[in-house]
Amino acid sequence: MKFHEAVKSTPSIGGHLKSGLKALKNADRGRVSCDGRHLRGSVDIDSALRGLYPDDARWDYAVGLVGREHDSVAWLEVHPASSLHVDEALSELRWLVHWLEMSAPELKILPRRFCWIATGTISFSRSSAQARKVAREGGRLRITKRRPLCTSCTTIL
Repeated sequence: MKFHEAVKSTPSIGGHLKSGLKALKNADRGRVSCDGRHLRGSVDIDSALRGLYPDDARWDYAVGLVGREHDSVAWLEVHPASSLHVDEALSELRWLVHWLEMSAPELKILPRRFCWIATGTISFSRSSAQARKVAREGGRLRITKRRPLCTSCTTIL
């Protein structure tokens, strides 16, 4: 399945698909990079779903990437990465997983990765209690200061 098909089949965000990284806020767009030939588009999940879930801690973005058989999705959360923010980021991840399960089954089946992009210094070490909590509860959540979305889209699983 293609990313744009999965987005269009999800009524709550179907009208919010933008080309390239255009759905990302200007300040956030500079935190990621990808060869435009590998992009299928992006959605500002937070803005698109604010009206439906005004009191929920929503995830930030979905970015579609070209895949061989199926496109993939990089789910991006741009957020401070300090010990004070771990629970908030994990809450947003749980919200996203639940939303995918209940409201976006076509997006849920696409290969994916979850990425927490730090807005400043990552202020806990890989061996800290916070990092262990992220590993335990966040599973595949990657924390990074700046990470290219893809160098080759076959690396996104």
